[in-house]
Amino acid sequence: MSKSLRAFLLLTASLLITACDENSSNQSAQEDQTQSIIGFYQPQAKVFKKTMAGGYLAGQHAQLMGDWKTAGLYFEDVLQYTPDDLNIQSRVMALSLGSGHYEQAVKLANIIVDSKKNESLAFLIVALDDFRQGKYKESENRIQSIKQDGLGSAIMPLIEAWSEAAQGKINLNTLKNSPSFLYQAVLIADHINDTASIKKLAKSYNFTHTPTPISGLEDVADVFAKHGETEQAKEIYTTLRNAVPGSTERLNEKIKKLTNSEPIETESMTPQEGLAKALLDTAHLLSNGYEESAILFTHMSRFLDPQKTDTLELLAQFSADNKQYESAIDYLTKIDHGEDNSSQALTTRQIALLLEMDNKHDEAIRVLESLVETNQNVDAQIQIGDIYRQMENFKDALKAYDKAVKMLGGDVPQDKWQLLFSRGIANERTKNWEQAEQDLSQALTYEPDQPYILNYLGYTWADQGKNLDKAAEMLEKAARLKPDDGAIIDSLGWVYYRMEKFETAVDMLEKAIERQPYEYEINDHLGDAYWQVGRKKEARFQWRRAISFTKDPEIIAKIEDKIENGITKSEVAKSSSANPVNANALVKND
Repeated sequence: MSKSLRAFLLLTASLLITACDENSSNQSAQEDQTQSIIGFYQPQAKVFKKTMAGGYLAGQHAQLMGDWKTAGLYFEDVLQYTPDDLNIQSRVMALSLGSGHYEQAVKLANIIVDSKKNESLAFLIVALDDFRQGKYKESENRIQSIKQDGLGSAIMPLIEAWSEAAQGKINLNTLKNSPSFLYQAVLIADHINDTASIKKLAKSYNFTHTPTPISGLEDVADVFAKHGETEQAKEIYTTLRNAVPGSTERLNEKIKKLTNSEPIETESMTPQEGLAKALLDTAHLLSNGYEESAILFTHMSRFLDPQKTDTLELLAQFSADNKQYESAIDYLTKIDHGEDNSSQALTTRQIALLLEMDNKHDEAIRVLESLVETNQNVDAQIQIGDIYRQMENFKDALKAYDKAVKMLGGDVPQDKWQLLFSRGIANERTKNWEQAEQDLSQALTYEPDQPYILNYLGYTWADQGKNLDKAAEMLEKAARLKPDDGAIIDSLGWVYYRMEKFETAVDMLEKAIERQPYEYEINDHLGDAYWQVGRKKEARFQWRRAISFTKDPEIIAKIEDKIENGITKSEVAKSSSANPVNANALVKND
């Protein structure tokens, strides 16, 4: 992306967040003060709604928490007190757009435009509404009123080009002049079936240097293939195949067709679909650091193309990031998968994950069990085990993992190494050590450089006082792979302790506690090591710290006994009864 366009988009972010308030500097100061108050005092919403000030405060807080829908409702209450306040109207307009209440956003945008207030967001919403209805000339005229600032520079060329294309006009000059817009120029040329322009674009289109979203590269390649630029298309397909997980089979089929001189038939995008995709790409650009603006651009995209899967998934991601799990699930359930069972299954698993994040574990398990029953989906069965494991219900986790292995025919393939790791943990925690060792060892055979497998197996051996040399070798390797991971450094310190290399153990455990100072296991281990090198006051201090970080009465009793009586060298070989730090949170099954 060009530096100038990047600057324009960053300016757009600030314009959208404040809804272009004429008094934005004063309002910003007021909002900062309001947010500082909210940090200390957060009355119930039902109290806020009774007054204008209360509604304003509640709306501010809701937006701060990422709950745009609730924020919009509160500011609508404020609007009842000041129905002609254009600044409040602007705020409600932006919140309505950002929560999917498009009719309300359009209504307020028209009021603001009619008031002659020069607000870019309002003009843009009205222009997009015209565009959505096929009033392309009106939309093209409307955008002339948008300020030539970040918003205008980023959006005007796209709306203008697609509006002209929809009216049968061929004018790609505006887009051709900016490398960032070449991608859209290809799509527009395809819409108007301008093969000559596509061939020219194919010659100048360096996809490794031209800013194009990953999701758009395949669209570009499809257009090139459709219009006879097969070599350029094959090059893009090949690059994507190696870079995008899950795309190999689909892209191989396209490459095969081109190699055999078979056509790749794709439908051209409609103007609404094309502009919606451009807005979505802008949202992706802004999503890292300018989330509020990204949310607005994503909703603009959905306003034009309501059923696009990528848009609904991004809105679900924004909601999940703000812990609005019900909203995220609602977006995902709106996706139309047609007859694509694998895509439907993936979305169902995402919904189950959101339910789990919302602490609705039983409901998440029911959703996954239904998927397993109807679709024999192994990944869903593994996910059931993961939920039980995160709940520390290792007995049921083990049953779920065993069923997953059975569904695989009893032979776990290499790409399912996480299943072996997870089942190894469940077996170890249910004291099925021989089976645990077998699972972990097989997982390590598949992934010999996986630091968390090395850590879990190495630590468990160390804690049992067996295979200490091999355990030390494995943990040293894990520490090289993850030098900043306190859990792994702790495990390495613990194996040195078991080997009675107490001074070395102290050095390692001190490094571990620098990285994770609030883990009871690391404090406990460091206390043991201090005791063995004669630093008894420091040992008791670390043991007392360890007690402050756990609520387990059995663990507390054992540590209190050490504080009272100390430990002898003969006790070095005894198990600590602890597990690898954070081990239960380390396995992620995709």
